[in-house]
Amino acid sequence: MNDEDLIAAVRELQRKVDELESAKEIERLQQQYVRDLGDRNWAGVASAYADDAVCDIRLHGVHKGKESIAGMFKTDLEEVVKSRDGYVLSSPSITVSGDAAYGEWTWHRMQCEFRTSFGMMRVWGPWTEGKYKCHYTRINGEWKIKDLWFRVLRPDSDEELAALPADGVIGGGSLDRDTATV
Repeated sequence: MNDEDLIAAVRELQRKVDELESAKEIERLQQQYVRDLGDRNWAGVASAYADDAVCDIRLHGVHKGKESIAGMFKTDLEEVVKSRDGYVLSSPSITVSGDAAYGEWTWHRMQCEFRTSFGMMRVWGPWTEGKYKCHYTRINGEWKIKDLWFRVLRPDSDEELAALPADGVIGGGSLDRDTATV
């Protein structure tokens, strides 16, 4: 192996190491993001975003810029999300290209508390599954969320739930797909 081949091999190893380290840093960022969501640490959630980020979460609309995103969490979720549910983030698929990256994640929510007309009811066992699709950017050596898209997909998607009639067609813990309009 001559010097040029050796230099090329070292550069390729450096690139691979950077990609692996970056993927691990992005995993830590996304895991902390979900922990902050679960803990209702809205300042921590906002800190995961780049200043010019875009956020599209479920039916809350698209928010552009870190301040707008922080405001959405504070106004849309702070008074609504009160339960003590558990969250699991899994199956990361991360592709790194220099200072940009893309990742997809599976998210599970283990629900335990439900708001009813009689107040909160605690039931263990129900779950929901969602998907994160995120673009990341490295700013001054630190990975941040550049663009985040999130939807609940299972057992009933956000779109299916939003399309339910006002009088409701959920009975016995399952969605009646024959009478729901989708």
